[in-house]
Amino acid sequence: MGQPNFKQKGDTNMKGKKNESKKQGRKSVKIEKNIQEELENSLLEQIISFGIESYLELIEAEITEICGERYKHMTNREFTRWSNTATPLILGGRKISISHSRIRNIKDNSEKDIEIINRYKNKELLSQRQMEQMIIGVSTRKYKRSLETDTKVKTYSDSKSTVSRNFIAMTKAKLDAWRNEPITAVYPILIIDGIVYADTTVLVAMGIDKTGNKKALGAWEGSTENSRTCTDLLQSLIERGLKPSNIKLAIIDGSKALRKALKDVFGSEILIQRCQVHKKKNVAEYLPKEKRESIKRAMTEAYKAENYNTAKKLLINIKNSLTEKYPQAARSLEEGLEETLTLHKLSAHKDIRKSLCTTNPIESLNSGIRNVTRRVKRWRNSDMVIRWVCTAILESEKNFRRINGYVHMDTLLINIENCGKKVLEENQRVA
Repeated sequence: MGQPNFKQKGDTNMKGKKNESKKQGRKSVKIEKNIQEELENSLLEQIISFGIESYLELIEAEITEICGERYKHMTNREFTRWSNTATPLILGGRKISISHSRIRNIKDNSEKDIEIINRYKNKELLSQRQMEQMIIGVSTRKYKRSLETDTKVKTYSDSKSTVSRNFIAMTKAKLDAWRNEPITAVYPILIIDGIVYADTTVLVAMGIDKTGNKKALGAWEGSTENSRTCTDLLQSLIERGLKPSNIKLAIIDGSKALRKALKDVFGSEILIQRCQVHKKKNVAEYLPKEKRESIKRAMTEAYKAENYNTAKKLLINIKNSLTEKYPQAARSLEEGLEETLTLHKLSAHKDIRKSLCTTNPIESLNSGIRNVTRRVKRWRNSDMVIRWVCTAILESEKNFRRINGYVHMDTLLINIENCGKKVLEENQRVA
């Protein structure tokens, strides 16, 4: 009987050794990571230092080109070196005090500017660098430290408060410019959804052009359930040049307020595609936890069906299976069901249907927003939230790609023209 006890003890010891080994492994990985970061930072500092030293050489080269070599006699000299001065300039996001010779015109005793210095005196260059640093996650407190490097040149940064003021001013300016930017392109498809961040909901509008390119058109504080906010957003898009007659299809989360605003502003002919992901979530809310995933999977398979009749039949079967035990879930599935199948009715190719059957193109911006805002410790107010969110959207937009299935856009738009009225009538009849 003693043998089993001995084995159990041995198993425990082995388990302890394994855990200790895992801890050591994790510690080793962490150390390696820290070493790697230190090496990278060291390399970066060397590169920056080399850049500053090289810049000093460029200044001296320009002075030499104008004045000639030091201590060399020249009979036809027009300019000469003057007394030394210290000039603050912007380089690599930092103010640098550069000591250099001044250039004097021998004939009239006037001072000649040094072109390469004037090029970097622009205050905007510093502010732009500050904004870039903030966006990539450097806090205002750490901004100065992010610019420190081992160099003979004395460098200094703006104070924390100055960095904050510059960043606020620049983000406000960018936001205002974006909100007032004329809309000249044609966007037959409009996606509207709300992004919730730091307890603030931001309503975002995205346009998709005829070639499948995405464009963030605007963002306002407020939810899709606020009819006034929805209407104001749509009206502002029209004021900036968006033509209601060009909008053929809108993808929304299912909000009645947003749906009404779209019909009021763009006309009753606009087709609505309800987000299938939102619909699945809405149905799941009325189900016990153990049933949610299976029903969501069944609905996903239904939405994957190649044609409208098959997809609708599968969804109706799911609704019927829920009616007795979960009547609220059944009613939720049935509500707006036709508008979740609008793209099916238009015989949209499966690739483009997958891209446009949800509001995911907007919701995917959340990851970009998190990347930009991950180091923000405290949100002071909703204005701060919307500034950061809009800044993140504009940064994310640089990496936008065309929607999957964009090669089928022409066919989809033709089908909308040919079948749009019939689809609209069916949706309205069922609604």
